[in-house]
Amino acid sequence: MPIPVGGAGWSVVARSHSGLGALALLGAGTLAGPRLWHGWRADIITGVAEMRPVRLADGNLLSVGPASAIAVALSHSERRITLFEGMVMCDVAKDATRPFVVATAGLTATALDTCFEVTRNGSLSATGVEEGQVRVAIDGQPAEDAPLGAGDWLSVETETGKVRRGRDAPTRVAAWRQNLLIPDQQEGGNVVAQIARWRKGRVLIADAGLASSPVSGLFDLIDTDAALEAVVKPYEGKVRHLSPWLTIVSRF
Repeated sequence: MPIPVGGAGWSVVARSHSGLGALALLGAGTLAGPRLWHGWRADIITGVAEMRPVRLADGNLLSVGPASAIAVALSHSERRITLFEGMVMCDVAKDATRPFVVATAGLTATALDTCFEVTRNGSLSATGVEEGQVRVAIDGQPAEDAPLGAGDWLSVETETGKVRRGRDAPTRVAAWRQNLLIPDQQEGGNVVAQIARWRKGRVLIADAGLASSPVSGLFDLIDTDAALEAVVKPYEGKVRHLSPWLTIVSRF
């Protein structure tokens, strides 16, 4: 049976050559429930390949990435964004009395005055800072003694609890705004989940090994076919289009 692992428009299915079409159809259906649930809870939802600027009532500017869903709650004591799936870049207006919080699965990022992103793709939650400082908590516990600064990033694999922290050029933060993807040793399944936000239909991975293989590089999200091919080619993976609405990635 299919093994759903989350994300927008993609799944992992058990390795099987016979009956692949049936498995793929089942795999596509496994995500319908969660995405509908996100839709009911979210205040802002974007479509495939859609990037939308959103100015909040208190002056904060959000850049919401493709196939994303977020909820917004502004109060006298806190400004909170809940990211159900996808990505959001936050340009935070200074307000020392009301921290700005972005929460997603397994990770919470808190800032007072900064520009930072939070993403949720597949089983990977992450945050990166373009400027300013951000404090991060993992499952409610502080992730580091020192906050993240410009160029710093932190990710958590929610299925395994693995936490990684690194540093890159601040200009690489939220590269998706330029339709670019720059993963650093991310699991293939999580990279595919991001690429899938730029294409219609479902992308299914029929090989758990491909889903867990590390991927680094620079991928152009305008050409999602080429991006998918580049992700799996080093591992002898192949990309097959069963229909305009269904793409399968496998080693056979």
